[in-house]
Amino acid sequence: MKSILLHTYEDTGFESRLSVALDVCRAHDAHLTCAYVTPFTAYVGFDPMGGVFASGALVEGLREAEDQMRAKVEARLKNEDVRWDWQSYDGDPAQTLVSVSSLADLVILSQAGRERTGAESPLAIVDDVAVNAGCPVLVVPAGVNRYDATAPVVIGWNASEEAARAIREALPALKLASSVTLVSVGEDGEDYPQTEASAYLSRHGIGSDLQSFASGDGPADSLISQAAKVLGAGAILIGAYGHSRLRQTLLGGVTRRLSTHSDIPVLLGR
Repeated sequence: MKSILLHTYEDTGFESRLSVALDVCRAHDAHLTCAYVTPFTAYVGFDPMGGVFASGALVEGLREAEDQMRAKVEARLKNEDVRWDWQSYDGDPAQTLVSVSSLADLVILSQAGRERTGAESPLAIVDDVAVNAGCPVLVVPAGVNRYDATAPVVIGWNASEEAARAIREALPALKLASSVTLVSVGEDGEDYPQTEASAYLSRHGIGSDLQSFASGDGPADSLISQAAKVLGAGAILIGAYGHSRLRQTLLGGVTRRLSTHSDIPVLLGR
């Protein structure tokens, strides 16, 4: 894990995800790319006749905002022991980050804001980026300003191909963790049982503990979160939308509930 992509934009979650990004980079001796994306919708307007236009004054203001943000980041990072660069783009933030992620090892985003405040909340782009990105996504909850790469990691195991891929992609992070615990809920009859996942980890020199719950013990996301809190986990690892994104979008699901409400950083595999 050597190339970290950070969504860089002036919102209420930026300071938290920047701090987390720096911790991740230090832990893995990685390079940080600050990707600043100005949304097209921020400067494109429509006239009464249906035409599209961009106000020169508005565009100038947006460029000034970017310059101010870059100066802020440079001031913060000049004394940090992390290699970094700045990349700026215009376009849809989710689509742009997906495109740039093709040569990244991890994308760092914030949870979308749960509460309305006077300041701008983080964009609700986790779903689109996690499903389409070329690498895993780390979702940083509001107020989390530290990422301990050596803390325990809890894996929400649902015996899906996505969960298996998430483990493979997260091996560098799992090797640094002080412990790894596979938590499964109602796993009976699945194609990739919990024991096989544990055996796979052991072949990479990673020991793991197993916790199993019956499907009637409660919602899977609540059981995973509870286990993570008891263990003092630094992150929860899950596969993104292991039972189809459409189903989870319509009905909700473990991926969505954890990525929007967890108080612990969530690492979403593809």
